[in-house]
Amino acid sequence: MADWEALSEGIRFDAWANGLWLDYLNESGAGEPDVSILKHALSASTIWLSRIEGESLTSMPTVELSHDTISKLRDGWVEALATHTDDPVIHFKRTTGEAMSRSVSEIVTHVVNHGTYHRGELRGLCRAKEIENFPETDRIRYSFLTIP
Repeated sequence: MADWEALSEGIRFDAWANGLWLDYLNESGAGEPDVSILKHALSASTIWLSRIEGESLTSMPTVELSHDTISKLRDGWVEALATHTDDPVIHFKRTTGEAMSRSVSEIVTHVVNHGTYHRGELRGLCRAKEIENFPETDRIRYSFLTIP
């Protein structure tokens, strides 16, 4: 049985970390490819949320890179997870048209890991440019800030 509270906490972590990177990108004036990387992570979260809500989008959605987008995604995910008492398998089509299926818990785990992967990519780009003032968004840092 899935641990829905832990999965919801993962979504809240993802939103927190995305928000820190959004602030950093805005304040630093970072351009491409940094902006597109964070947009991609938010687009992917959007498409996966749509899938568990029963809609298979045929292309990656265009999202606004904003705190409002991040908050709406977080709230949408947390609300969707609150409706589950089991771990249903979701049937969907990829943007290529390929039919697939995955459990909700596997999808949520993927969404959180996907965000972490791309924030690591952003960190690597900063390091390659010898920039050191990027946000630290490790999961444990989030825990220190949010869990007494």
